[in-house]
Amino acid sequence: MSSLSLRSILADGKLVGDNFHDWYRTLRIVLMHEKLIDVIDKPPVPEPSNNDDVEVVGAYKKYLEDFMSTKCLILASMSSELQRQHEDMDPTDIIAHLKKMYGAQSRTVRYQLSKTLFRSMLNNMISLMEQLEKLGCKLGKELSQDLILQSLPDSFSPFIVNFNMNKMDCDLHEMLNMLVDYQNQIDSGKNQGTVLVVGKSNKKKGKWSNKPIKKPFAPKGGVTKPKDKKGGVDQSNAECFFCKQKGH
Repeated sequence: MSSLSLRSILADGKLVGDNFHDWYRTLRIVLMHEKLIDVIDKPPVPEPSNNDDVEVVGAYKKYLEDFMSTKCLILASMSSELQRQHEDMDPTDIIAHLKKMYGAQSRTVRYQLSKTLFRSMLNNMISLMEQLEKLGCKLGKELSQDLILQSLPDSFSPFIVNFNMNKMDCDLHEMLNMLVDYQNQIDSGKNQGTVLVVGKSNKKKGKWSNKPIKKPFAPKGGVTKPKDKKGGVDQSNAECFFCKQKGH
């Protein structure tokens, strides 16, 4: 393939932001074909201190030509806005800056791929179980759930404990959605020890409290005197402090 055809591929897929990874892969292919890949992969060549060395000066001039060609290729394959942002940068600085701007998207891509892989793995297991049942080999809901739980990594241990303790009443597809939700919690960093399982349980729900139960205790200082209906102490048989008589 000629250099012109390769460059046209790069021009057709100009960098606009979201396509950074595809653009960067194509850029590297073009630069390798043009023998310019060292410009972005290796440190810049310093200017020779001795201009009398013809060979060193010639190599440096060749490097400057490659440097300018690489920069022009990179800028020409960008949108106008990105060109304005990077026109005063060197090729290596342009690539470094673009990676900072769009490199974080690779994490999002990895997350989406791992999520898809996890879901497809469980879907495949459920599909095989359903096929076995159609062939007359009935595993039953509980055994099927146990097989799925046994296939999970150690990071799902809290989920497994919670699922078994609450005897979750759900079919395999509902279980799949619960597992995907739990996987999302792990990946997003929101799961910090509290296991959230959504589903129906065979057990009656109740609120648990960690507060200690207060035990009854006897009053200090002996038995208190009985109170009358108004809430005061019964004085009917009390002795008067002044006349020593009772009942008033």
